[in-house]
Amino acid sequence: MNVTHPSKIVGRIVLGPRPVRNGYARIVATANGSGRIELLNSQSGAWCDADGGCTFSELWSAPPIGDCTYLSSL
Repeated sequence: MNVTHPSKIVGRIVLGPRPVRNGYARIVATANGSGRIELLNSQSGAWCDADGGCTFSELWSAPPIGDCTYLSSL
């Protein structure tokens, strides 16, 4: 029997990106084992801390992206 364990690599994308509000958001693993939400800055093309711009419940309930359309915004 194979038992898989989640990767605990800091910076690993745990969930997303998913469309939230007027952009995209994702959850990234942190050093203490929790996660932080990052939002895509459409102007710079960089991911930055959500700083209250999105909640975990919004992100979890957002529909998954079926293709890589979010890459065209980078």
